[in-house]
Amino acid sequence: MKNKNGLVAFALVGLAAGAAAWYLLGTDDGKKQLDRANDGIKSLTKSLKDLSKKEARKAQKLANRASAELDNLKSKAQAAFSKASDDADALKNKAKEAGREALDHANNAAQNLASKIDNTTDAAKSKISNA
Repeated sequence: MKNKNGLVAFALVGLAAGAAAWYLLGTDDGKKQLDRANDGIKSLTKSLKDLSKKEARKAQKLANRASAELDNLKSKAQAAFSKASDDADALKNKAKEAGREALDHANNAAQNLASKIDNTTDAAKSKISNA
């Protein structure tokens, strides 16, 4: 029974397809309908092609603009990095110089203190010797 139902369905589909083909190809009205359908399909195809070309141009413009913006941002980032690097180098050099100055000041203070201690020691020795 199952095969008979499938066969009947297949026969009905074939019959419908044959009737549609006969109508479109065998009658004047069917030929007009087929011509109109072909014209509609051609018009739709042309419209879709035109629209896709137009949208492709828009997409290309957007891609170009995005690329230009990316290049601009890269350039700004490189400039900012370069400035930050230069500023860091300047701060490093200032810190080195301040460290050197502090070290020199500490050395001078230590030498002055050592001199005062030597002078005080010599004076104390002298007082002891004279006493």
